[in-house]
Amino acid sequence: MGKDNNPGQDENPTALTQIQQILHEFQLEDVSLFDHDPVLRIQVSDAQFARALQLRETLVERIKPLGYRFVAIDLDEV
Repeated sequence: MGKDNNPGQDENPTALTQIQQILHEFQLEDVSLFDHDPVLRIQVSDAQFARALQLRETLVERIKPLGYRFVAIDLDEV
């Protein structure tokens, strides 16, 4: 199972904290992060799904250097 967005319980808390800051910077709030090394799964609400897709290239560019080979947006609502 994936790990939720509580950085204190994850294998890579620094990266997840940085990712939370990146998402906040782009006004993507109320998200959940799941570390499925080497995949980061980002679960967003229906209301923010279109915005996340608009930011896809930027998010991938900013998140991959933090240690993830793949960045996925979850189709299910938070």
